Amino acid sequence: MISKFTLLIKKTNVLFCLVLYIMIPISIQAQSKIKSTNTLEDKIYGLSLLWSEVKYNFVNIDRLDFDLDSLYRETMKHVIDTKDDVSYYKELDCFLNRLNDAHTNLFDYPESGYEETDYPNYGTKYIDGKYYFIKYKKDCPYSDPNLLGAEIVEIDGFPTDQYVEKFVMPRITGSTLKYRLNQAGRLLLNGLEGSSICGKVICRDGKMKTFDIVRNGEAIRKNNDVWLPEDEYSFHTSEAVTLNWKDDIAFLNIRRFIPKSVCNDIDKAMAEINARQCRGVIIDLRGNGGGRTDVAWRLQMYLTQSDTIRSFGAQTRINSGYGRAQGNYREEYKDFYLYKAYKNEPIELITKPQGIKALSCPVAILIDNNSFSACEDFLINIYEMPDRPVLIGEETAGSTGAPLVIELPHDAVARICTIRPLFPYSMKPFVGKGIIPDIEVVPTLEEVLDGKDIVMDKALHYIQNKN
Repeated sequence: MISKFTLLIKKTNVLFCLVLYIMIPISIQAQSKIKSTNTLEDKIYGLSLLWSEVKYNFVNIDRLDFDLDSLYRETMKHVIDTKDDVSYYKELDCFLNRLNDAHTNLFDYPESGYEETDYPNYGTKYIDGKYYFIKYKKDCPYSDPNLLGAEIVEIDGFPTDQYVEKFVMPRITGSTLKYRLNQAGRLLLNGLEGSSICGKVICRDGKMKTFDIVRNGEAIRKNNDVWLPEDEYSFHTSEAVTLNWKDDIAFLNIRRFIPKSVCNDIDKAMAEINARQCRGVIIDLRGNGGGRTDVAWRLQMYLTQSDTIRSFGAQTRINSGYGRAQGNYREEYKDFYLYKAYKNEPIELITKPQGIKALSCPVAILIDNNSFSACEDFLINIYEMPDRPVLIGEETAGSTGAPLVIELPHDAVARICTIRPLFPYSMKPFVGKGIIPDIEVVPTLEEVLDGKDIVMDKALHYIQNKN
């Protein structure tokens, strides 16, 4: 048996290693000094290496709705025509992003492949099929509060949907359409520093208005930035673990499951919670980008009275030259010939360390479309667990990882997802969608603009009614 810990050891917090750039029309791109370190031979080899590794190791190859070899040949034409490293890595990005897996992507480029990306002083969001301005950066002279709540109907001469399809979506990696659309909404206006972007909006009063944003570096995100409108509950910080109280209800926010020391932070928070007679605990995992699965186990240990916890099984690929040869004429070997042979890895039983005292009060766990990677490992582990906490919010991202790291010429790095988790009780595969909450709560535009956290409100209501 392959140790699941071995398969997962290289997993890192995707929010910190995922590199997302948004393509913008060439006519408005800023002039930059672009280097070319990759020779034609390097480019062909790099693409061919990715194609080969995907063909033999990408776990969801059986779910592709296109011919991988045809995509490889088509991408090769574009790669050969690239004039610099930036355009070359964009082609590799687009090739991998066609696989629709958030842990299968380029995540490190050499200096010659980077573009300086700027973030406009506005927050945008995809809501119910449309794109809106939903916040702006306070004390920024370029912010226009009148754009708040406006629907973005045109960008750089394109209807917004067409702009997104042509320039944004090809550069976004994701395992579900919902996740990719939400990412498109969040990254809609990003682009090269020094460039500009213009468009039209329909304001909340029904009037049409134009906007023209210069990406001048004024809106680079900082931890101390203030954005308006402010959230109703201001518990979110850059710290991995924070504990707050409202009367006798605990609010435990866990932003990531990395580094290993987060286990200690969870222990301290749980010790304080157990020391007080509280009515309930709300564990906020919204925006948790993952990290280490063994750290997520720590949180899991506090949610069951059992002396052990279950960690998911796994489905991995099997490659066999002999099997492929036999698959030409023997039905039992056909999957080998088609690159679709799999094996199941059993679940793991992990013994809880002494001193772990499970919670005895009602618990609600908040999730959203940015709950990701090792965070989803945790949710898979508890999803079918008897008497588990209630899940409130939105469907998660749908990607767990255990990626194979691929080194390309000139220090570029890609990764390929190699594992399909199996729920540890039913052994059903986790694939094609995220974790579905027990109570779905999706904020409307008005609720977002009012700064209302209706997901938290729903959790508070749940805890209060359990007592």
